[in-house]
Amino acid sequence: MKVASLARRAASVAAILAGLTVSAVPAHAATAASSCADICVLDARTGSHPDRDRLVLDLSGTGLPLVQATVSPDGSYSAGGAGEERRLQISGRSYLLLDLSGGAFAHSAGPDAYTTPAVEAVSLPSLKGVQLTSAGYEGHVTFGLSLGDYTQYKVFTLSSPNRVVIDIYH
Repeated sequence: MKVASLARRAASVAAILAGLTVSAVPAHAATAASSCADICVLDARTGSHPDRDRLVLDLSGTGLPLVQATVSPDGSYSAGGAGEERRLQISGRSYLLLDLSGGAFAHSAGPDAYTTPAVEAVSLPSLKGVQLTSAGYEGHVTFGLSLGDYTQYKVFTLSSPNRVVIDIYH
């Protein structure tokens, strides 16, 4: 009786650990079934590496967005179609603005909802904050990154699952 109970417990623990170590990509980003007909931004993940900080934007839907990065010396950006000038909420020494286009959206609800806070402070050597500045005005999703003293960066896309990666070097 005790052997069977121990075997069940061991199987349960193994199943839990297998579920936790399968992938570092969030489960909703890896699923093939999506209600997003275009490109949807699901979340933003950050991490630090010996020579860079990394921001990953997980996507669902079809294809990859076009990504344009622009340096903003003071953190100001134009908000939506109104052209209203705004400033990023998290202070930094320099700022990087990202524009994901090609039918991109960051939905506020549903299976393809953007799950990261719209304004998120991070405490990494180069990356200090991430702010969603527009959630899909005319097929564009925009982000503002608050940076430390470092402004060298690289932006690229990856697939399987689809994502946008931004490396900010130390």
